[in-house]
Amino acid sequence: MSNEEKDILGSDVDSNEIQDGFSDIDSDEYDSENINYKVPDNDTFNDVDINVKQDEDNISSPYGLRITGEDLETIKTRIKTTVNFLESRLNDNTSNSNLKYAELSRSEILSKLADDVSLLYGYNVELAEYLLNLFSPKEAIEFFDANENQRPLTIRTNMLKTRRRDLAHKLISRGANVDPVGEWTKVGLIVYSSSVPIGATPEYLSGHYIIQSASSLIPVMALAPQPGEKILDMAAAPGGKTTYIGQLMKNSGILYANDLRRDRCTALIANLHRMGICNSVVINMDGKELGKYLPKLDRILLDAPCTGLGIISRDPSVKVKRTIKELNEHSLLQKELLKSAIDMIDANSKTGGFVVYSTCSISFEENEAVVDYILKVRNVKLVPLGIEIGSPGLSKFRENRLNPTISKYSRRIYPHKNNMDGFFVAKFKKISNDIPKNIKRDRNKTNKHVKTWGKERWTERMLSQISLDIDENKKNNIHVTLDNKSRKIGQIHGTSQCSKVSTKRSRNKPGKRDRMTLFSNKTKEDINSPKKQKIVKV
Repeated sequence: MSNEEKDILGSDVDSNEIQDGFSDIDSDEYDSENINYKVPDNDTFNDVDINVKQDEDNISSPYGLRITGEDLETIKTRIKTTVNFLESRLNDNTSNSNLKYAELSRSEILSKLADDVSLLYGYNVELAEYLLNLFSPKEAIEFFDANENQRPLTIRTNMLKTRRRDLAHKLISRGANVDPVGEWTKVGLIVYSSSVPIGATPEYLSGHYIIQSASSLIPVMALAPQPGEKILDMAAAPGGKTTYIGQLMKNSGILYANDLRRDRCTALIANLHRMGICNSVVINMDGKELGKYLPKLDRILLDAPCTGLGIISRDPSVKVKRTIKELNEHSLLQKELLKSAIDMIDANSKTGGFVVYSTCSISFEENEAVVDYILKVRNVKLVPLGIEIGSPGLSKFRENRLNPTISKYSRRIYPHKNNMDGFFVAKFKKISNDIPKNIKRDRNKTNKHVKTWGKERWTERMLSQISLDIDENKKNNIHVTLDNKSRKIGQIHGTSQCSKVSTKRSRNKPGKRDRMTLFSNKTKEDINSPKKQKIVKV
């Protein structure tokens, strides 16, 4: 990875530092767990109650959750009041005045709302506040509500062995209540209820269908595999999308199915056999290394490892365990995988030259930020998916302004709008096999400031960027290694708490030493104030 790419990447973490066994969530992984699925009663999800003593006002948990003795109806009412106030302020409607919030800024109100969301829905406060900034307050509450209910169970017909109409008749005869997913797909069926386990019917065991979320059909439809092509599914296990690709290829050409985890390859191979896919080659390798061994390909699907913020209804633990730090770490891995995928594509392919990127997350960092980065460092362009479903991708998020083609061609699937798992899909067309040498740097504001918590931590992170060492005994002392000798060259001065850190080196006149300036301030006006500059002389 070149220095220019690192600048655009906007991260102080090297992708090599991310272990190969990176914890990830794949949409198909949850589909494979539903083989004995029966539609549960609605009361099943209302059986768990948290009892907190009324005399305990607030209890903190290790995951950033707030627990209180307040009645849930009181919290719901307060959330509704807060959302109505924010919506009225957004619409410049002064009739809905609330003295409690009138003097507070929007960020302060959202912070209080995040606390209430944490209490009512069980999200950690950091994630709740992030999602409240991703959506409008009203839509965010709709998203939270949608995640409290399971999405409908869906299956995909294997057209190599049967037709959807015939499959539906057979399942209905076995006591299942099924309907087509929608007009946009010819292979999907919704299972509303079933008297037998959907993963134990003779039709399932003989490979006439596979349990697969409706959202995960979209990336394969966008990829549009053609018979006779060389295609790679870069993160294939357990095989829902892979077998769909093989189905559309009509078992011709070569289908490479790769997955990093060897244990997941077992399920992948089993599904390939059950679904009758016989043009596949299963690979167990780090996706970033595939380009060294595979020939140039016509099409690649990268359903990247992600945080799973789109499938919270399947895995409620995401509410608690996911952090903003993890979003950024996954984003870094996704950028490296997507670069590798594009480098393996043959731009001169007569029928292909396409890469489809998808995640089962709704975060900006894992989706639009990754696509925007790739558009800058590779000779690619976005093209239409060929399917009109979902919402357009984001055109901006906070201070980030994106390539306008992202909102035009990428699509987002939301649980509260589409009643499907949350998903993001974008399709690239490779223009040239050449890798740009002079990469245009991003002049917009990026995450050049490192969020920090306390002097010891921000000292270590800042120094790791400028290749200096820290005296382990005295964290304030800065050392540099010259000629195999460690020399103390300075000492950090200033406050022990710092919210943001940036570094700046300036070259003085000949005969005078250089200096490095640390800024602990947040705004440009503060940076111009000499009183707030912390100087480390070198």
